[in-house]
Amino acid sequence: MRNYIFLFILFFFISNIVFGQETIFEEKTTIYNNETSGGIGMHTNGFMGTFRYGKYLTGFTKLVYEIEVANIKHPKEIRSINPFENDVRGYVFGKLNYFYPLRPSIGFHKTFVPKQSVRGVSIGYILHGGLSLGIAKPVYLNVQEDERGTNNKIIVSRRYDPEVHQQIDIYGRASFLNGFDELKLYPGFFGKFGFHFDYAQRRETVRGIEVGLTTDIFLEEVPLMAFTDNSFYFLNIYVEILFGSRKVE
Repeated sequence: MRNYIFLFILFFFISNIVFGQETIFEEKTTIYNNETSGGIGMHTNGFMGTFRYGKYLTGFTKLVYEIEVANIKHPKEIRSINPFENDVRGYVFGKLNYFYPLRPSIGFHKTFVPKQSVRGVSIGYILHGGLSLGIAKPVYLNVQEDERGTNNKIIVSRRYDPEVHQQIDIYGRASFLNGFDELKLYPGFFGKFGFHFDYAQRRETVRGIEVGLTTDIFLEEVPLMAFTDNSFYFLNIYVEILFGSRKVE
């Protein structure tokens, strides 16, 4: 279902961009020196945010320094809720860790279909490589336990342990602030290939849609879920909206 959503978004934006082009040359071409941009997007297993700084090598190629942060979910995550309680937070049964890769990278961007008019579109490809510094934060849940020394039941926040916590004892997701003193780093490598569609009406402005593939490869398996297989690599389709500006120094 998620892949169909991606395909619909991709078709919608590309069709609007391509069919909205004009072939009248309305503006003299300016050679810019640098470009800054940022964006937000989604991929097949989460969301992402990006900041870029690019140096133009020619009028159609640039070297780009990028830092990106994303979250990655296990594809088998299913949200649950305690049906016997009111005002409880939903949770994912079996989820062990939240996972956030930080991706510093260097990329090469090339425009192979230049913009033909102010209201046209340029099309280029991007290729990035760098590090993926994955940060795992353990999941905490509100669970029911016996109060020590009594026969009473109490609700406490505990780090989820699949060997101890049964679904019937889980009341919901605990505060996200729990577990920040238990973060674990998973170092790895990052790569990205995509196509960039810039539809800005002013040449000094960046307004773009980008679609492509990302891959994160870590040095060890990342424990996202219990009761199923985990992996050390993640391949995702992404779509992103980017905004920014170009400057002449």
